[in-house]
Amino acid sequence: MYKHNNLNDVSFFENDQINVRSNQIIDGVKYYGQDVIVNDARVGTFSNMYKINRTDQILRNVNDEIVKSNIDYKDVSIIDRHWSNGGKNSRTITFNNESIAPAKKIGDVSSMQITILNSYDGSMKASVAFGLLRLVCLNGMMALSTLSSFAKKHSNADVLNNEYGKIESFKSLLDAHRNSIDVMSNKTITLAQAKQLFNSTIAKNEVKEKTLIEYVQKNNRDAHDSINVYDLYNGVTEWATHHETRKTADNNNVYLSRQMDVTKLLQSENFLQLVA
Repeated sequence: MYKHNNLNDVSFFENDQINVRSNQIIDGVKYYGQDVIVNDARVGTFSNMYKINRTDQILRNVNDEIVKSNIDYKDVSIIDRHWSNGGKNSRTITFNNESIAPAKKIGDVSSMQITILNSYDGSMKASVAFGLLRLVCLNGMMALSTLSSFAKKHSNADVLNNEYGKIESFKSLLDAHRNSIDVMSNKTITLAQAKQLFNSTIAKNEVKEKTLIEYVQKNNRDAHDSINVYDLYNGVTEWATHHETRKTADNNNVYLSRQMDVTKLLQSENFLQLVA
């Protein structure tokens, strides 16, 4: 992990040595397809349709679009990560000058955040996602498709070439999301409704339901038997980024899985009906 505040610093990824070994004869046996080798570790084997898209080049293209947009990028906090022998990569950019807060909770600020994902091992598409970081407890609130995201398979040498322009819309989406959180902060539901919501979406077992309810109640500012929907939203996103994982788990994969759960919940018909 590398934390910094320089949008143009892609050094964490540009030094990766990435080689593709195609249709090789090894010990007299011919291997068809492509072996992808990152820093001397073979991370995957693919058909000849697979194309490498370097993470550092994707980041340079993203940066070009950010600069052309009306997003304030003067003050940013960046976390670069790679795992699985360098086969999986991510960058999270938090734009500290681009923030929103519910009208009823002025001090509860969330800042614009963009996450870029890429892989050399075939486990993830190349993608860019726009979400929020809640500054009260620094829990990532990446409701990926709920706000905006785009992703492409590694099928050509510049898979996101026709997608980068969508970054320009992120600023207007941030402004639109302000209305959504205002609606959430003015809507109260019962504890039973919250449990029913979890059961129908992301908590099919009692243990997970209980854990989610505990996080929601920790964020709850209303009566004991009622829950503000904005506090439910915060509780679920805090669970996604703060709940401890098993010692044997890969934290990066768990984080991504939980963010997908958050997205599924916020996109569900049951949740949308609650905030309608």
